[in-house]
Amino acid sequence: MVFDKANILVVDDDQDLSEFIVELLVKDGYKVSAVTNINDSLSKLKNDIFDIVLLDLKLPDVNGSQGITEIKKVSPHSKVIILTGYPSVDSAVSTMKNGAIDYLKKPFKNEELLDIIRSNINLEVKNNILSKLGEKIKSIRKSKGIKIKQLSTRSGLTESSISMIENGKISPSITTINKIAMALSVHPIEFFEIEKHKKWVVTRKGEREKLLFDNSDNKLEFLIKDKKDYRNEIFISYLGANQKSFEEYITHEGYKFGYVLSGAVEVELGNERVRVNEGDTIFFEAIIPHLWKSADNRESSTLWVVTRE
Repeated sequence: MVFDKANILVVDDDQDLSEFIVELLVKDGYKVSAVTNINDSLSKLKNDIFDIVLLDLKLPDVNGSQGITEIKKVSPHSKVIILTGYPSVDSAVSTMKNGAIDYLKKPFKNEELLDIIRSNINLEVKNNILSKLGEKIKSIRKSKGIKIKQLSTRSGLTESSISMIENGKISPSITTINKIAMALSVHPIEFFEIEKHKKWVVTRKGEREKLLFDNSDNKLEFLIKDKKDYRNEIFISYLGANQKSFEEYITHEGYKFGYVLSGAVEVELGNERVRVNEGDTIFFEAIIPHLWKSADNRESSTLWVVTRE
């Protein structure tokens, strides 16, 4: 599972390779966009936040080092990973000096690309956690009017170690965290932000959000209010006789589970057609282009569960 669904931009003039990378990363749960030149990438970066940029070293309009510089000007937080079919020590050193964080030789195996992205995302997550931990320790220390020197004396830790922890530069052990907590007279849990979720959510019948299409017989009824706050969606699709769910195929990350409550539906999955009768269920990867429609000239209703894990 991807942490926080990282947003990735692919910049490569090889469209076949770009399409392959996009499909691979979307299946692994990432949000992915692709462009073929540096100018289009800069436009994308100005209008969206990308965690990682996969940049071809040899683009027709700019070389890799110049491309990194331009990207960093527009989006300094984005991590740049270089893709190249012409690796050399000099090019690797040059791109790293200009701000790239990693380097991958073409052709590469699927897992090589996935591993390099996961490792860099995990590193960012770790750095964010350390930064928040350090800020919290510093905030509590200052709120109690305690100087670093005093905390050092109370905890038995060096002043430099405490300073580095507060600035997110090193990862403290559990023992060290406990020493700091005892010295500050707080429970260690106070150093961590624990996300609070409701234990339950009740959606009353009259509170359900409804999405009506041009024809009033075709509608979606969402069973959980404030659905944007949750990773999954649950809704009922009501279709009139011979009606389609959508005019065009849809596709998205995650999986889809359908349970036909009444009537029958025909689910189109790319070039395949699958009939699902009342009481039957269907499960598929939602990355497959799909839609569904009522069968047998009858109305239908289907309960759909969309998971995005």
